[in-house]
Amino acid sequence: MRTGVDIVEIKRIEKILEKRRESFYKKVFTYSEIEYIENKINNPKTVAGLFATKESVSKLLGVGIGNLNWKDIEILHDKNGRPFINISSKIRKYLKEIDLNSIEISISHEKEYAISFSIGFFK
Repeated sequence: MRTGVDIVEIKRIEKILEKRRESFYKKVFTYSEIEYIENKINNPKTVAGLFATKESVSKLLGVGIGNLNWKDIEILHDKNGRPFINISSKIRKYLKEIDLNSIEISISHEKEYAISFSIGFFK
């Protein structure tokens, strides 16, 4: 098993959204993620949670953002609202390199912070 974790201050995301919401969304999120965010009325907690998850997954994979594009890590939600990673071909490549079979994620937020924890399971 491998893990990745990230925590984001929600105020930091609020400031980004005030100044450059559209360019931030376009750079970091896929169309499906933006649609989800907009359905949550552009809630900074939601945005911070998704952002933290992208970071935690990149840490789990051991590559960081740079080797991966923000949009290579897509967070979707099932009918019950449970988040999951849409495994892109680029992520699949990294999973094979480190012999992981799957990734599970958890996202939580409170008044000031959003946190994400990612677990990868070996084959």
